[in-house]
Amino acid sequence: MFETLLDALLDTLKLMPLLFVAHILIEVLEHAAVGRIKTEKALKGGLAPLIGSGVGLLPQCGFSVVAAKLYSGRHITMGTLLAVFVATSDEAVPILLASPSSAFKLLPLLAVKFLAALIIGYGASLVLSKKEKTRIVEMQAGESIAVSGCHGHTVMETEKHEHSVGEKHESEIDEKKEKREKTLKMLDRYLWHPFLHTLTVSGYILIVNIALGLIIFYVTQERLEAFMQSSRLLQPLFAAVVGLVPNCASSVAIAELFASGALSLGGASAGLIVNAGLGLAVLFKENKNLKENIAVFVTLFVFAVIVGTAIELVLLAAGLA
Repeated sequence: MFETLLDALLDTLKLMPLLFVAHILIEVLEHAAVGRIKTEKALKGGLAPLIGSGVGLLPQCGFSVVAAKLYSGRHITMGTLLAVFVATSDEAVPILLASPSSAFKLLPLLAVKFLAALIIGYGASLVLSKKEKTRIVEMQAGESIAVSGCHGHTVMETEKHEHSVGEKHESEIDEKKEKREKTLKMLDRYLWHPFLHTLTVSGYILIVNIALGLIIFYVTQERLEAFMQSSRLLQPLFAAVVGLVPNCASSVAIAELFASGALSLGGASAGLIVNAGLGLAVLFKENKNLKENIAVFVTLFVFAVIVGTAIELVLLAAGLA
């Protein structure tokens, strides 16, 4: 028992440095490479589901939150919203990247999610094209949506103080103050927040590792593998239920189980297709049309189970399962 808990702790500690680096890179990508986008232009028109599928693949769930807000404001179609939601993987990408032994699993997972996002995005747009032509409204001039993470990170602000100095020193003081504030913002954005984020995600990883270790300890590895093999076609359903939890803990659990081999590609795909980070929660909060929210919720779940099951059937037929 003690060895099981110790192994879970050591495995988590080994993962933390790489996870920290991954989160720093994600922050750089979000703020430097992406920054602010003209979402009213990027997520409209015939290429909107394609673009939504692409930006949704970016780690974390910032774009799913943005898409939910844009849809609630009647600025994008349901097809584009679904494409972003399906492509979003929240914490799965950094977790798989941080684990050298399972990084190779990331490419097929992202490929499945991208293709699935395209299918649901263009499918919904085709079916709802006439209805949504009258629903969409243009954003006002100068209006935009900031792309931000969904883990509550904010830019640190320094307190403002009054200085009684001569006018000849004012510009020098302002310059020093500006540099100090800029440094604090950089440290908060690229070090402090990734560090806190890493601690949070590592906590979830530790819980999953302990749970999995205890199951193996009491059930044995052989019985667990036999059970997982016999329930391959049910994994997408179970994983999709877990994926509905609007928190990064669900994507962490799915990614960890997938990395360890306890969850199949079909199961992981289903769980992460339906998992849109905080996107669904924001949609239910911002969009006042409950019927639309329920339609998105049900569509995501059913589509995730269908895609996951189809993948399992293909793998079983090809003898790759």
